Amino acid sequence: MNTAAKLSKLAVTTCVIPMLAVFISTKSFAGLATPVAVSTITAPANTTTLVGVPYARPVEAFGTIASVDNTGSNAILTVAIDTAGGSPAMPASSALGNTDKNVDSFYVCEILDGDAIGLILDVVEGTATTLTVKGTIPTSAGISAASLRSTTKWALRKAHTLSSLCGAASVTNPFGSGSSAKATTILGQVQILDTATGAVSTYYINKTGTVYNWRTGSGADNFNHAPIGLGKGFLVVNLKSAPLTFTVSGDYRTARSRFIAQGGKKYLLANPGIKDSDFATSTIAEQSPTRGAAAPRSGDDKYGIWDVASKAFAYFQIGGTEDSSGASAYNGSGNRVNPTIGKFTSVLALPGGSGNVILTIAPAP
Repeated sequence: MNTAAKLSKLAVTTCVIPMLAVFISTKSFAGLATPVAVSTITAPANTTTLVGVPYARPVEAFGTIASVDNTGSNAILTVAIDTAGGSPAMPASSALGNTDKNVDSFYVCEILDGDAIGLILDVVEGTATTLTVKGTIPTSAGISAASLRSTTKWALRKAHTLSSLCGAASVTNPFGSGSSAKATTILGQVQILDTATGAVSTYYINKTGTVYNWRTGSGADNFNHAPIGLGKGFLVVNLKSAPLTFTVSGDYRTARSRFIAQGGKKYLLANPGIKDSDFATSTIAEQSPTRGAAAPRSGDDKYGIWDVASKAFAYFQIGGTEDSSGASAYNGSGNRVNPTIGKFTSVLALPGGSGNVILTIAPAP
């Protein structure tokens, strides 16, 4: 299969705007750039398209790590706020512990330098001096809890949500709206992967009277801020015979993205750059945590590239740790390949094993 030829051909126009005033000094962000970028994404007519957005929301607090408690079910970072460098205080504990998908208060902590640069951690609780993140930090892909040594820099951001990436629910939203999920006035839907179950939840913009909200196909609950995360992908379903165009924006990160993942689960990893990439350039093959010494084994890491034509994934496994040619993706015929990862798209990752590992995807230079 010619993977590159069958990838979703998203039309993307990007404008990078140099910031006139940077929130904090560039030197505090070893892994981040300072420009703000705006991109217009166009999903082809009558397609389901896998999307990945490389942009981040603004920094809300920053500083250094003092210590890490990695002994429980979730890691706890004790942190120092860089007030001298201009950081605001930590958000309230109630905000850091929010679980309401209709409230814009889901947070991620990003590691900005050191061995674990680019590690993105989902915050589940916090205080003025601590951040509790989802899962423990494994020893994987050259990273461990010890990588978050004293003075390691971090930044706190809000995670992306339905509204932050696909626009607030309104009469002008390009996804259209309707009184039910089957209304003909709905132009597009958004699907978000639930890693815990492996299923996707489908969202549309509901119109009840003059009130608009993102909702699922059934029920009257509002999900305007269902979290998508930072560096994660989602699916756009274009229901109509015309292109669907929407705009995304944010801080343009230049670091790789790293995530804590659990073997046997599914993850959508966004291409973190604004250029097309591939498995070698993105270091997916090199950094894949569970792979065979030569050809892949049945339980090794697997990655999927979305095929728009068939609305299915083409899967590749990773092998070659001791191969003279180095680590590589292998197709179903056992051949070494280097699949393309399109800009503003995502890769489906299915790590092998059952414990926690680190998944890595880097931007093209």
